[in-house]
Amino acid sequence: MRTRGPVLTLLAVLAVGVAVFAVNTVLSPATSTIDAATAPLAASAPADGASGSSDGYGEAAPAPADQQVALAPAAPAAQAPPAEAPATRAPAQPAAGDTAFAGRSAGNQVTLSVGVKDGQVLAYVCDGKGVEEWLTGTMEGRSLTLTGPDGTSMTADTTQDSVLGNVSVGGKSWPFAAQAAKQQPADPTDRAALRKLSNA
Repeated sequence: MRTRGPVLTLLAVLAVGVAVFAVNTVLSPATSTIDAATAPLAASAPADGASGSSDGYGEAAPAPADQQVALAPAAPAAQAPPAEAPATRAPAQPAAGDTAFAGRSAGNQVTLSVGVKDGQVLAYVCDGKGVEEWLTGTMEGRSLTLTGPDGTSMTADTTQDSVLGNVSVGGKSWPFAAQAAKQQPADPTDRAALRKLSNA
């Protein structure tokens, strides 16, 4: 009975030793396999201090702000010049209506008066010496055309306020200008009224 106790103890110790050895034998290949698998990953990791670093998932983290290249702002789009406003034209002056005009030639050679009524025109020309002529004609649009004895003639353009043209008397021709009379006669073609305006 006394010798059986130590034998059992020795057998128990041997059983534990065998179990420990078996466990170490099983775990050693797995550890070697894990070490071999992780070795390439450790070798491919970038060294400290290199630009960009791993974020732990195999992707490079963005470079520091002081290493990023600043992008130049885009140039503003060119604007088209504003369109020019169309030139405005002054309204044309209407032709003379029933009006009497008085004026003279450019060098004061003759005085004259012109009366317009219902498209008919009567003009009086004199020099205060020996020339005294009556001319008759018509108005078409703004243009006057008159004729008289001995080749006397007058051509002119009119507005409501003036008559500008040329008069020819006795073989001589002068440019003239006449303005609407301040006091209009009852009949712009009345001869007495035109003579009075010419001599005024």
